[in-house]
Amino acid sequence: MGGRWKALMDGEAAPGAIAPLFWQHGEDGALLREEIRQMRGAGIDSFIVESRPHPDYLGDGWWRDLDIILEEARTLDMKVWLFDDNRFPSGFAGGRVRDHHPEHTKTYLAARHIDAIGPLRGSSFLVKLWLEDGERLLGVVAAKRTDGEDGIDGATLTELGHGVQDGVLYWDVPEGAWRVFILVRTPLGGEENTKDYINPIDERAVALFIDYVYEAHYRRYADDFGRTIAGFFTDEPRFGNAGSYDARIGARRLDYPYGGEPGKSGCSPYVLPWSDTLLAELDKAWTGLQGDSGGTASGGFLRYAPLLWYEGGDRTSATRFAFMDTVSRLFGQNFMRQIGDWCRERGVKLIGHVVEDNGAHARLGFGSGHFFRSVSGLDYSGVDVVYHLWPEFTEGKFHSPFGYLDADFFYWGLIKLASSAAHLDPAKQGTTICEAFGAYGWQEGLKLMKWITDHICVRGVNFIVPHAFSPKYPDPDCPPHFYARGENPQWRFFAEWSRYANRVCHLLSGGRHSAPVAVVYHAEAEWTGEYQPFEKVVKELALRQIDCDIVPVDTLVAQDADAAVEDGQWAVNEERFKAVVVPYAECWPEALIDALLELASRGVQVLFAEGLPRRSVENRSGFSRKLERLERLTAVCATSGLPDWLEAGGCRDIELGEREPSLRYCRYLRDGEELYFFTNESRNRIVHTTVTMRRGDGVKPVVYDALRHEAYAIACRSSGETTTVELRLEPYESVFIVFSAAGDAYVDEARLADFASRQAGRPVAELCGPWTVSLAEAQSYPRFRPAAQLDALTNLAVPELFPAFSGTFRYETEFEMEAEEAESCDTLDVHEAHETVEAWLNDRPLGIRICPPYRYAIGEHVRAGKNRLRIEVTNTLAKRQPSVFDRAMAQEPSGLIGPVTLTNSWRFNL
Repeated sequence: MGGRWKALMDGEAAPGAIAPLFWQHGEDGALLREEIRQMRGAGIDSFIVESRPHPDYLGDGWWRDLDIILEEARTLDMKVWLFDDNRFPSGFAGGRVRDHHPEHTKTYLAARHIDAIGPLRGSSFLVKLWLEDGERLLGVVAAKRTDGEDGIDGATLTELGHGVQDGVLYWDVPEGAWRVFILVRTPLGGEENTKDYINPIDERAVALFIDYVYEAHYRRYADDFGRTIAGFFTDEPRFGNAGSYDARIGARRLDYPYGGEPGKSGCSPYVLPWSDTLLAELDKAWTGLQGDSGGTASGGFLRYAPLLWYEGGDRTSATRFAFMDTVSRLFGQNFMRQIGDWCRERGVKLIGHVVEDNGAHARLGFGSGHFFRSVSGLDYSGVDVVYHLWPEFTEGKFHSPFGYLDADFFYWGLIKLASSAAHLDPAKQGTTICEAFGAYGWQEGLKLMKWITDHICVRGVNFIVPHAFSPKYPDPDCPPHFYARGENPQWRFFAEWSRYANRVCHLLSGGRHSAPVAVVYHAEAEWTGEYQPFEKVVKELALRQIDCDIVPVDTLVAQDADAAVEDGQWAVNEERFKAVVVPYAECWPEALIDALLELASRGVQVLFAEGLPRRSVENRSGFSRKLERLERLTAVCATSGLPDWLEAGGCRDIELGEREPSLRYCRYLRDGEELYFFTNESRNRIVHTTVTMRRGDGVKPVVYDALRHEAYAIACRSSGETTTVELRLEPYESVFIVFSAAGDAYVDEARLADFASRQAGRPVAELCGPWTVSLAEAQSYPRFRPAAQLDALTNLAVPELFPAFSGTFRYETEFEMEAEEAESCDTLDVHEAHETVEAWLNDRPLGIRICPPYRYAIGEHVRAGKNRLRIEVTNTLAKRQPSVFDRAMAQEPSGLIGPVTLTNSWRFNL
């Protein structure tokens, strides 16, 4: 039986797994057609029409341009996705809801307060003076203060709304220090940029969004739905109650301007999402949290609403959990699920992503409360890495044009979050999209793009949304732009990257990802107390090559353990987990504890990082007995000790001979083929180690280099149920180890003996020049102009040479070879260049290298006597046209740095 890898080796082209954003500004139709044709010629068969900059969205100009785009796409047999708004983020509805239904724009819950000292009989409070135009009083609640600042006694919370008449509260203040909370429904506050957006938790508001945007396109292009139009792309919808990534429930203050007029005391730190139906939903959630005599409290939710902002003892966690649990479910149901269902009913898909940055995926503000609920209505899981990933930025925080970025999350957690949702949800069929490459500035060339591609794909991405194509040039909006009206000097090599990305994504689709460990998603823990982010655990495992998926509490609670556990493994969709790791949390819902106890009792290894929880959300009596059972049935260890514990428990797919913290892998099974995808994420260090895989059925592995589309033999040793190979990956390098019964048929033994010989060699000679250098800009290539004579290779982006040149540097030299030397040389090694390299030896093309290693087989081309070598090195537009996005990172050199050597390949064996 054949598989996808065999089909690729038999000459089938990988289907498109790339759909770039295509920005619209109202350009001439000829420019739109040219840009689309350029995409098609570069191996791209679909794109997303990005309407954000268009000046006449949903007007005549928009329909005119979209008619042209769809006509060209039909001609070229391309698929089109439609961006679902004209502003970022999605949810503005082209301003239609703001203009015609302002009652369905976002509303919030605010809490203002008045402090009083009792006893004070006959007192009154001017509640009405705390209300602004458009606001409505929801209730008044009082609580006793405990610390002279913001602490309150939750047991004393008392509803006082019945005492309000004509906007005045009449209340006899009891003895002690008290705080009167005025709870207000308000359209004011929140993120200024999205104040006129639809309310994402209101079903009716989202229905209007669908009507104004989605239905408008369907009415005009119904015949294209499911044909040329593949679906819609929604971009970063969010609560928007605060302009912050750090809008945690219960936070005292945010770096956010709205809290009332400057200097006006008594205003809440920030407002919270609200809708006219939310209180009824919160009352139901609150009732569900009530328990026995040790339970939370009686009464409706509004009585405890001040605990959303203020610490008030045992009831605080339950209040915050009820709120976040409810609003995150409503966001998922009313926004993503409602829109996704509309799309599926019309034969198209909904794709896109929410805001994940710096942990916002589990928060309010820029977030949507709970990542897995947010993406549940999407047909593919989705995420973006606009600017956020860089080689070697693996820990701590680093500065960017978007503020400080948390490397632990972006490097280790972000992509695993998205791919896990695809692996766990059968409806997504294992597909994870990633919007990538945007806002890196013009410094980002194909070398960095290849590194990012490896980083995201080895973690589970198999559909890429490059950011972006723009027919406007120059366009300052979040470069790079790939074609740039022909001004991007690396554009002529773009198809090298797209073919590579299509192959990798194709091989990692349509089958089953295999990971031995499930890591519990931390959202509920963050809402209710101290917690450890899931990425802290993922990082420790990844550094030791233990793959995992992130699993939400919802999935654990919903599983039927009787059906899902077999031979000590927990099955979720097609994943089979040998262990469940729980990041440290002070507090978890009891339903999670019950699910973990059931898994542990059925033989699944359950491991808590750092410690067991100290309490439950519900705070019910009897929880201490569950903790006792946890201590008996599960284990606890330090986060740093997780890999050793899991390894001892047999929870790994591969074992290394030497520790290699830069090596990443994923295991994928499909159609009788088993693939291991390995990448070296270091830009400086070589990975060199033995790798033992759990495959010992006699099928000999081969190496597949998807960038060069070549297969190689590799020395291996089989023993029992395992196979061991020696793996050597240079910076930026990635390979598949393929187990296929047809593998040997595709190895060209005559051309290259094995994988090892392709990679390493013994130096025979260094080519020291002199070098003749000439230059050509993108638009003039291949017409070069003389530039310099160099006795030694050096960085050309220095003041005395060509610091502002963007384009191609041509290096030419001649060298003499003795017959014996020529016979022994089979490799040309360009050790350092910046950054795309193309070479010719004796006028014969050697090939294109978009990233290191810049190495060429030359056995057929080198000869005794005089040889002519030509090397062209193409940099990026950053030198000529830097953007504000380029200023935050160190810029690389330009040109051929070298050394350039001729080598004689050698082999190593196990």
